[in-house]
Amino acid sequence: MRKACVLLRKTTLLISDIARSVGYEDSLYFSKLFKAKKGTTPSFYRKQLSL
Repeated sequence: MRKACVLLRKTTLLISDIARSVGYEDSLYFSKLFKAKKGTTPSFYRKQLSL
C-alpha cells in the first residue's frame, strides 16, 4: 500500500494501472483493501492530495 500511495501522489496513472503495478489484477479488490487500510478510496485519496 505504501507504493500505491506514492504512485497516487506522484503519477496520473489510472487506479487500475496502479493496482496492477503493486500486484493486484482486480482493481475493485485493490480499492477495497486500500479503503480498509487507509480509510478512504484511492481516488478520494488522490483528490484530497490535490486540494
